[in-house]
Amino acid sequence: MSTANRMIDNVAIVYWCDGAGHAARSIPVAKEFESRGIEVSIAGGGPGGRFVDLNGFDQPEFTTVTVEGDTPRAFLEHTLFDLVPSSVRRFREVTAWLREEEPDVLITDDVFAGLAAARLGIDFYRIDHLTTDLFGSIWGPPLAFYNQVSLQFAEGIIVTSLWPDDPAPEGTTRVGPLAQEGDPDEAVEPYDVLLNPGSHGDNFAELRDRLEAKGYDVRTVGDDNWETKPTMTPYTAAADVVVCTGFSSIADTVVAGTPCVIYPFLPFQKALAERAEAKHLPGISMATTVERVIDRVEEYCGSDVAPDYENGAPAFVDTVLDEMDEAADS
Repeated sequence: MSTANRMIDNVAIVYWCDGAGHAARSIPVAKEFESRGIEVSIAGGGPGGRFVDLNGFDQPEFTTVTVEGDTPRAFLEHTLFDLVPSSVRRFREVTAWLREEEPDVLITDDVFAGLAAARLGIDFYRIDHLTTDLFGSIWGPPLAFYNQVSLQFAEGIIVTSLWPDDPAPEGTTRVGPLAQEGDPDEAVEPYDVLLNPGSHGDNFAELRDRLEAKGYDVRTVGDDNWETKPTMTPYTAAADVVVCTGFSSIADTVVAGTPCVIYPFLPFQKALAERAEAKHLPGISMATTVERVIDRVEEYCGSDVAPDYENGAPAFVDTVLDEMDEAADS
């Protein structure tokens, strides 16, 4: 066992509570730490909480923080009467939990957990899937500022990426996609297309109707016939092609070796999809209309093209352990 493994006995993971993808990418990291004999405590809440529970982790109840409001007035009212008080409660809860757990290191994408760790003097790494080079003048500067502030307190930022070998900004390390790999014996009958709308997808009902009219066997994540499982890879591996929006869904797809059509809606999703399209990654493409999605599905279902990725969780944990080891020796 390495010196790093002997130094780190327990790790805390706090994932952000808006959308299930934040929890999804935390689960393979947690399992990888556990596989190396390191105790893991995990918390976060929100839509991803049930997947953490299904994977056998106990977690506390934290206040969920959401950003809402379709109009300026609605946003202001939500901010004054929900967002601000919820943020205060969550920060207090996370601080108390970290003080009780006393982890050797924290992994988080939760801004309140990062603030709490800095306050308590706990070493922490920020997990992300975005880098400043993906964005222009609108989103790039705010992300650059957030990264600069984070690196004043964090040990580093670890980015899960479809191009892990590309150069990374200073203070940032790239690793491969973080996927929730399932039990290989938990087989799912093969089918044609998996539709995964995520938290923000749209037009997926129309997609399903049109694909089924063409004779494809289609399943949709979250519909009435969907059986929630601890991991997604049995479903992504059984499909011929997956259509999805968020990065965690992409990760579960490409690590399973299944072609992926990224159908983005949010600005961050579009930035990632555009970069993936520009890189001409095998088995990964972008579509911005229903017609284009159907074209890509038909192309992939009739070909042998497939993505080829290893799960990035071992590299993620190696980064944390090696850097903590080096810091202790310096």
